[in-house]
Amino acid sequence: MADMEAELAFLKSLQSDPTGGYSNGNQGQQHLPTSDEDEEEDYDPSNLMPETDYPSRPLQTGSERSSASESAPQSPSKAATSSNQKSAEASAPAKQPRTMGGFVVESEDDEDELPTVRPKAVGSALLNVARGSSDTPQRSLSQTPNNTLPSTNVPLHSAAQDQGVSGVIPTGVTDTVPNIAAVIPNQGASAHEALKPSQVLNPSQAANAAASTAATSLPKARLPHDRVGILEDRIAEDPRGDMDAWLSLISEHRKRNKFDEARAVYDRFFKVFPSAAEEWVNYANMELQNDDFFRVEQIFTKSLQSIPNVQLWSIYLDYVRRRNNLTTDPSGNARQIVTQAYEFVLQNIGIDKDSGQIWQDFIQFIRSGPGNIGGSGWQDQQKMDSLRKAYQRAICIPTQAVQALWKQYDSFEMGLNKTTGRKFLQEKSPAYMTARSSSIALENITRDLVRTTRPRLPPALGFEGDAEYVKQVEIWKRWINWEKDDPLVLKDEDPAAYKARVVYTYKQALMALRFWPEMWYEAAEFCFQNDMESEGNEFLIQGVNANPESCLLAFKRADRIELTAEPEEGEEGLKRRGDAVREPYNKVLDALYDLINQTKKREEQTIARVKEMFAQQAPSSPEDSNDEDDDEDSGNRPINPREAALQAQIQAIEAGNNAQIHLLKRTISYAWIALMRAMRRIQGKGKPNGAVGGFRQIFADARRKGRILSEVYVTSALIEYHCYKDPAATKIFERGMKLFPDDENFALEYLKHLIAINDITNARAVFETTVNKLTQKPETIPRAKPIFSFFHEYESQYGELSQITKLEKRMSDLFPEDPQLVRFSHRYSAPGFDPTAIRPIISPATQSKPKAMPTIEQPPPQPPSVQNSPRPAPAIVQISNSPKRPFIPDESDSEAAQPRKIPRGESPLKGAAGRRLDAARRNQARASENLSSALNVPQAAPPPSLPRDILFLLSIIPGAHTYKETRFNAERMVELLRNTDLNRQGGNQTRQTPIPPQVGGYGQVGGRLSLCQVIMVALAVISWDKIQRKCCSCRLVPYLSLINVELLCPVNTLGGCLLA
Repeated sequence: MADMEAELAFLKSLQSDPTGGYSNGNQGQQHLPTSDEDEEEDYDPSNLMPETDYPSRPLQTGSERSSASESAPQSPSKAATSSNQKSAEASAPAKQPRTMGGFVVESEDDEDELPTVRPKAVGSALLNVARGSSDTPQRSLSQTPNNTLPSTNVPLHSAAQDQGVSGVIPTGVTDTVPNIAAVIPNQGASAHEALKPSQVLNPSQAANAAASTAATSLPKARLPHDRVGILEDRIAEDPRGDMDAWLSLISEHRKRNKFDEARAVYDRFFKVFPSAAEEWVNYANMELQNDDFFRVEQIFTKSLQSIPNVQLWSIYLDYVRRRNNLTTDPSGNARQIVTQAYEFVLQNIGIDKDSGQIWQDFIQFIRSGPGNIGGSGWQDQQKMDSLRKAYQRAICIPTQAVQALWKQYDSFEMGLNKTTGRKFLQEKSPAYMTARSSSIALENITRDLVRTTRPRLPPALGFEGDAEYVKQVEIWKRWINWEKDDPLVLKDEDPAAYKARVVYTYKQALMALRFWPEMWYEAAEFCFQNDMESEGNEFLIQGVNANPESCLLAFKRADRIELTAEPEEGEEGLKRRGDAVREPYNKVLDALYDLINQTKKREEQTIARVKEMFAQQAPSSPEDSNDEDDDEDSGNRPINPREAALQAQIQAIEAGNNAQIHLLKRTISYAWIALMRAMRRIQGKGKPNGAVGGFRQIFADARRKGRILSEVYVTSALIEYHCYKDPAATKIFERGMKLFPDDENFALEYLKHLIAINDITNARAVFETTVNKLTQKPETIPRAKPIFSFFHEYESQYGELSQITKLEKRMSDLFPEDPQLVRFSHRYSAPGFDPTAIRPIISPATQSKPKAMPTIEQPPPQPPSVQNSPRPAPAIVQISNSPKRPFIPDESDSEAAQPRKIPRGESPLKGAAGRRLDAARRNQARASENLSSALNVPQAAPPPSLPRDILFLLSIIPGAHTYKETRFNAERMVELLRNTDLNRQGGNQTRQTPIPPQVGGYGQVGGRLSLCQVIMVALAVISWDKIQRKCCSCRLVPYLSLINVELLCPVNTLGGCLLA
């Protein structure tokens, strides 16, 4: 009860003093340049930062804090809680803040992770610190005891600028807070690594501490039967990702007939997912079931124009037809309203591939109207014209019902008048054929498409669902590219229809891929390229609203504003234009900063849950506690496995969240860089806190808001140097080196800048300072390699040889894996040429001898083994040295004359075919000789050589094993070819000659065949094939493939039957 009275007294004191004891003085304020100062001479980025170290002090013990607080009047709440604070703070170790360049900085691994003192009374601890600081000496960042400073109020932005930390939480009451650097523990090491073995709590103490921490960090648990509350918590935690929670909550309210609550959830849902057509349909159906037509019309007003969904527009058509009864419509107004509704619907979604049913319903609606098809009255003619117009519009659109619509249109036209019907059908037939083929192609493209309107966040790469999501994106892109290729041939004939189809497809894709920024960008870019400025801007605005953290859409939106904004004269015009361009950047930066805060909050809750689980599993027996106390007193307490597991789990959580936060910091830095460059283009250099701030104002805002990396400093300095040749660039680099002393990329850029301004002395100093810091620890040595490489290149070009040698010696000691030859040749090489690697040709005869051209053909299969076979080995065709014609010298030439050879024309066997034939013949001859010598078989006399053209033809014909079709009688084919008189002029006369006996597998050769004779043979085969086709229903092999050696010859010999 006393605690409650103390709390009430404290709250009353806050009402009387809204500032809560915080002063709003000017102490600690930074000096900012005024508009009267000269911008060229007075601009110094250090002026916007504290020039002295922040005063800090270690955590006070309980006695120190109580003694400090006695000098100021205490509120009742402080008196009530002083004993609790003493017991809680007495065990807190005193740690000094880690400094960097005169600033209190955070560690990305330990940022906001250390437990802080949380007073029970709101603001009481801070007030104690503030009021007790006047009499308590503060220790400076340099840890010198005699360097004490009076307590001052530090501005909010001072504690966070130039570093990636938002350690000061604004209270909304005042702009300044007491100096809280004294209560910030050392963040140079993690909280768990900083605890010594003697300081580690025993399990019972750790359980109590974990339980108290979890109680203050975790949200209040819901009862298991509080389903609505559980779903609300899920939605609050993840509004864009937990779609199931939204749908379950709506379903829960509808089951309980709480329609007002369901409507409220629907309103919140559509703010996050405004294009979820399926839920708009469910919402409309719910109101239709309740006969609340006013709310139904409101739903259609909000959704129809922005959501081109067939199902939603079909619900609208059903509602219109329900409200306009055609059976009791003597005046015809209802039919006219329904007709207008159909036209309105088809105008918006009539080009959808799933709109075929609506087209059929529209045609059926026209058929049901007054008038007779085929009649002669004006009403009959009007009905026929409306039907013809509807049919002709429907058959040109690739829908699923296009074939059925064409059949109906054909029957309609031919039923009226066959002459005019053929004319109309002939005119529309090309459009219908294009639409039908396009419909088939579109069905093939979208076969695996999941056409949903409930968007979901894209899974991260490597996690569940990423491959399926990317596949859906690819299908949508194929559909869009198919529309852009103009398969309906509309780009030249009807450009408006072509653009409408592409934009409509983009809208369909964006209903499913709402959280895919690249699709929004492509849709806007298409509109801008096709003179659709308003549609493109609308795509960008909706995309930014759907993806506020997307830099792609924010940058594109800002670029369009900058390009299309009219230039205005004067400072006011520059300010208005700059504010318009900055608006998308501000939105994306706010979203990214919120993501960091959410990540930190999620991390704290996760660690609190882990500690709560650890507290529930902690041993509770007093014997174990006594044993642990004894071990702790003796200083030899063994490491508890459960505590080690807890620490490992917490460290893993911290590491994962730190990686995400670092990525967000990098993104934020580049967003500030983009804004800085944009404002430089619009407003120039500017003056901080002036009417036209320029890019310098952006740089100051970025440092003030924090969470930035070294790239922001590099960009600002390079803009100062390259655009204005301002010496402030060097000052920015110097300031950055104090803030980022271990950043090798920043040091490398600083080196490049110093060399560019020919400040070699400072460049060498920066190089030595940076590499000495990086090479002190083995794990940071690889980070120094780019700096060594750059400086080695500079020394190689402009330095002394002694310096080069010393530098290479240091590099060989630090990087022994790099070859010495590569390091040496790097002195003399350029990016595209290395003279030390050139080997000139001294003797062309020995160094430039061409290689023998390898054959690309596979060797023919070896002849089968003749073991267990009574047949003799087949004879081989006589081998010649070359497939070309032999050179026959003239008789008048003598051996001494040695006449000059006249070059012959190009042989038909030159190239791959000739090499293939020659290699095959040589391999077969070699195999035959080896086989004959092994079996001692007397070799038969070689048969006469075949004509060259026949050999070439046989060499290009595939083997018999490649034919899978019906085979014919080879003997009859050979007889047909033998009895054909190729030299006879006139009609076809055949001579009946009995088949002579074959000798050695070959017939008797009667002369040489020319190429034209071979063609005649092929024609004969073709004619025979045609005869066979008349009497045989099977499909024979191709024509030329019939001339096959193994197929024609009954004994599988090489082509002897052709010449028999």
